[in-house]
Amino acid sequence: MQKFQHRTRLSGDLNDDDCSLVIDNITQEDEGPYYFRIEFTGSARYNYHPVTRLRVSDFTDKPMIFAAELVEGKSVDITCIFNTTCNGTSPTLTWVTPTDVPASVSSSVTRWHNTLTYTSVLTMTPALKHHGQNLTCRVRYPSVSSEQTLTLTVQYAPQNLSITSPNNVNNSWVNIKEGIATSILCSVQSFPVSNLIWRHLGVTLNTTSSSNELWLEFPQVTPQQAGVYECVAENEHGTEERAITLSVKYKPEISRDSGCTRTPEVISCVCAARSNPPGELTWHLPLANLSGNQTHGRFQTWQVADGQLVTGSLILGVDEGEEDVTAFCTVRNQHGEVMFAVSLWMTGGVSAVWTTVLLTSNVILSMLLAGFFISRYIQKRDARTKERASETLDTTVSSTAHLTTPQDTERQRTRQIPQEVSPVTSVGQGEECDPVYTNLRELPGGGGPARSGETVIYSELHFRSIGPA
Repeated sequence: MQKFQHRTRLSGDLNDDDCSLVIDNITQEDEGPYYFRIEFTGSARYNYHPVTRLRVSDFTDKPMIFAAELVEGKSVDITCIFNTTCNGTSPTLTWVTPTDVPASVSSSVTRWHNTLTYTSVLTMTPALKHHGQNLTCRVRYPSVSSEQTLTLTVQYAPQNLSITSPNNVNNSWVNIKEGIATSILCSVQSFPVSNLIWRHLGVTLNTTSSSNELWLEFPQVTPQQAGVYECVAENEHGTEERAITLSVKYKPEISRDSGCTRTPEVISCVCAARSNPPGELTWHLPLANLSGNQTHGRFQTWQVADGQLVTGSLILGVDEGEEDVTAFCTVRNQHGEVMFAVSLWMTGGVSAVWTTVLLTSNVILSMLLAGFFISRYIQKRDARTKERASETLDTTVSSTAHLTTPQDTERQRTRQIPQEVSPVTSVGQGEECDPVYTNLRELPGGGGPARSGETVIYSELHFRSIGPA
């Protein structure tokens, strides 16, 4: 029959009782009964029964892919095999790879009993960009084909490590205000999954993570937590790390280095405060406000900044006739202000005792309130007093000098300012003391702590002589 021309043949040897039929490129039309017949020369013909029925099914045999471990940058052999018992037309094995995969292919055929094994080996060097792409081995006959597809899983070292935060991350810096809660996320790409840790000052802060991201949590940021934090990602193929600096913004805090010393010639006071950003330091003197490197009369100031620490020095030349000097140092940034008050008593000359007092916010508040009530009282005296605020006013204070306790402060709050103040006030039973004079003046430059547009009036109390308590 025409349809069998050039694709059928006999195999075997009749002497071996073998007369088999081979049909190449079988098709659905080849289905039906087949029987064996012998024709001899002349008229002798023999048909053998029963017949053989041929059923043709769809081509379902598929090749198999055996993939080795794929590691980025390392050459690997990937094998595809196809087994068949048909010794007719030989199949062809081909590869369908990503277009940018440089590869080479080698092929072979082996027989084991009645089974023929066709093998194709693809040699390639996988890259990270091939991760998740498909690789296909296809077996093809002239009229049919089948294939097997493998999704490439490329193992690679950690890379593209990134650090992010709900707060703005700018050039590996995170700026957070003190007391605010924040978190920082470290994430990385790798296969297999990397172990992630956070380190600070060489100490591991967390146990390793089982995923490719790890959070660093700060319920309330403190200045002590500022510094460099490192995120380290590691798997069996490599390590990657990245650092971020946590910068904590906070109001000024007076350093313990603040204080005063005295020599026979000069008094030196140091005011030091830490803050972020660094604060602006100002010395408030009886007649002037000084900042930076300045000289005013016998006062000389200088200032130096080192990171978040700003340090100011006040130098005063000793005058034999001067009894007391009081100075205030304020350090201010946009998050707050701190005041350092230095009260120096020089009574008794060079051998006198010098005291440095660091006032807390409560004491400062008490002083401001006391100054407010005194100034209000003086302003109500008469219009002439307001116009001559720089002149000396005579007044007395009905108290004796002593150490202040919380109970004393509470009693002082309950006192009323007298409507009239006599030149001499009784201190104790049958005791008197000399008047205490106060100078009322408005400091240049707005008086330091005053806000723009406000006038602040300060009073100085000069104790000329103090009797026994």
